[in-house]
Amino acid sequence: MIVNMVVMDSITFAQNLDVIKAGVVKITTTTGQIGTGFIVRVEQDVVYIITAAHVIAGDSQPKVEFFPKRNVSIKGAVLPGAEVNDDLRGLALVVVREKANIPPGVMALAFGTSADLVSGGEDALVIGHSGGGGNWALAKRLISNRQRRDISLDPGVASRFSGGPIIVDDKVVGIVMSNRDGFGLGITHKSVLNYMEGFGVVPSTFTIVEKSKASSIPEPSAPTVSLAPSSSESSKPSIPQTKIGKDGGPMVLVPASEFMMGRNADPLVGEDDAQDEYPLHSVDLDAYFIDQYEVVVERYQRFMRQTNRTNPEFWEQVDRNRDAQKPVMGIDWNDTKAYCEWAGKRLPTEAEWEKAARGPDKRTYPWGEFSPNSSTANFGKNWNADVVYSEKLKPVGSYERGKSFYGIYDMAGNVWEWVADWYDDRYYQDSPKKNPQGPSNGTVKVMRGGSWNNISTDLKSAARAWSHPTKLYVYLGVRCAQDVR
Repeated sequence: MIVNMVVMDSITFAQNLDVIKAGVVKITTTTGQIGTGFIVRVEQDVVYIITAAHVIAGDSQPKVEFFPKRNVSIKGAVLPGAEVNDDLRGLALVVVREKANIPPGVMALAFGTSADLVSGGEDALVIGHSGGGGNWALAKRLISNRQRRDISLDPGVASRFSGGPIIVDDKVVGIVMSNRDGFGLGITHKSVLNYMEGFGVVPSTFTIVEKSKASSIPEPSAPTVSLAPSSSESSKPSIPQTKIGKDGGPMVLVPASEFMMGRNADPLVGEDDAQDEYPLHSVDLDAYFIDQYEVVVERYQRFMRQTNRTNPEFWEQVDRNRDAQKPVMGIDWNDTKAYCEWAGKRLPTEAEWEKAARGPDKRTYPWGEFSPNSSTANFGKNWNADVVYSEKLKPVGSYERGKSFYGIYDMAGNVWEWVADWYDDRYYQDSPKKNPQGPSNGTVKVMRGGSWNNISTDLKSAARAWSHPTKLYVYLGVRCAQDVR
């Protein structure tokens, strides 16, 4: 059974403020700073809380006070990777562990969907701590506008509201980020969800029922989406659309189907210098899972600690707080294979990588047909190998418009990604149609996706490149795949 959840049928804020407040916490640091957070996931013996990074800056174990048990502070723990260097948009995840520390009646607030992104003009509610006595204060505000991920509230709020939810129509649409009294700043819920996914934290979603029914609420399970089965497969169990890997990284299902791989010569220009992409051909793949994000510094660091592996090349550039959610680079093919195996996964084949990038509709780029720009991918940056982590790489999931048909991020730009296959420039001309594995041997391995330093044409989903498996580059990382079991 899950910790007792407070839930109600079809409620309004005016009638059920206590229900909403049960998802909001007060956060106090050892430096005396007070702010707000809200619950995003509840498990039997752990609660996950999102807040603004500046709320917990300087304190890795802030005190948390739950609404159902006011005036009692519980020690929380800030997960590594808090964006403490960004006062305006930095986020942090705080966890409270052990069932005894989690009072009955806590709940996770429901997030809006992509369709619930605000545009300006919406009436909203914010919950925070205006001061004194641990009050859960409710404030009505107007969302005056949204620019990309930034939300403006009118009028502003007290700084103690920072980290609290911005709610429209019973759904969280953003988080307050104001770090000074009277400012009305926030960022969208999509930014929060992207940050959480970097930790492998999937938000809880609960139907609202009455407290008297709380004891009968089953533990929530991950949502599943059935693949469209043929009549002969209708008795087979459905496959989850998403899952969390052993390393904590979220994975996305790519269902079994044929897709078009490679490309033909452009009839207007004839053959070009990328003939290894010829010809366009049909490939039939079984279903598989693939990482939604590139492997990040934080997870690779955990792998190194547990396996006593040496640091990658360029590791001296890494700032653990600043770079935790940036893709790891400077790893060779053997390192990436070892990481994926440690995580209970494997390297994707070249065909699996390309299908995940371009989808079933033969997209030129992961997002579609238009050329890359600053809203779709991290690319086209000037070369400077000494400041790659600090200035060139972006946290994974930074480009919402750049995700693929299957919802996979950064398959163009940021870092090239190793795949399993040996490279052969003529392999496509006689490769098997069903689950191709690449040549049986070779001297160099395939890498895919382009990087921070590449031009736009290198980001095409069909583009191929190669490198010797022992080479270490500032533009080369990895994501893993996994068979459907």
